[in-house]
Amino acid sequence: MASRDEVAAARVVARNAAVRESRGALRQWLRHPLEILPWVGLSALIAATLLVCTLVVAAIASPDPSLAGQLIAADPTVRTSDFLFVLGRNGTVLALHLMVCFATYLVRRSLPLQAAEMRGLQGVVHRHAATPALLVVAALTAFSLLQQAVTLGHTLADVAAESHTSPALILVRLLPHAAPELTAVFLPLAAVMWLEQKQRSQDLLAATIVCAVIAIPVVILSAWIEVAVASRFF
Repeated sequence: MASRDEVAAARVVARNAAVRESRGALRQWLRHPLEILPWVGLSALIAATLLVCTLVVAAIASPDPSLAGQLIAADPTVRTSDFLFVLGRNGTVLALHLMVCFATYLVRRSLPLQAAEMRGLQGVVHRHAATPALLVVAALTAFSLLQQAVTLGHTLADVAAESHTSPALILVRLLPHAAPELTAVFLPLAAVMWLEQKQRSQDLLAATIVCAVIAIPVVILSAWIEVAVASRFF
């Protein structure tokens, strides 16, 4: 077992590295904000993939028109509580994806730094924790995508059946708020994929902060458009 002094020293090393590297990354992105654009493009691609999967689910689902009211954008009687519901739903998904970004940083950067300062069992655990931890992160991400595709697909099928139109047409009507909303909530996942591909795991903590700053206002605005605008003209 590593001594308490070793554990404390390892945590100090990891904390100092996190502060130093995150400050450097944030300064770099402030000077060159276009470096973040690939994340946005990749996030939009993930969002488009989810929408295609949603259409597939809607096509094979058994619709129940009585449940069509679940789609707030199709309900002209929406209230403030509906806005808070949409905001809470989308905010939860965004929070999950931000945690994925942060957890990937811990696994890929923080744990190895701490492991280098530890001996004994704790050092072994820290050195070999990356793979199972990454598997957990990947499983959470896959669950998030699958759950959203299934939920949205069934809702889309119900609304399409109630309005006697196609799921694709309903989806097109939802795009003005759904496209920016999904791009925002998937931005942390896109950042993870892009930075990992570039072998820049040390920048993931800073990326978590940047994604939160960018995505939160977009999620709020998209929720307002869904409730206050889309529901009036659906």
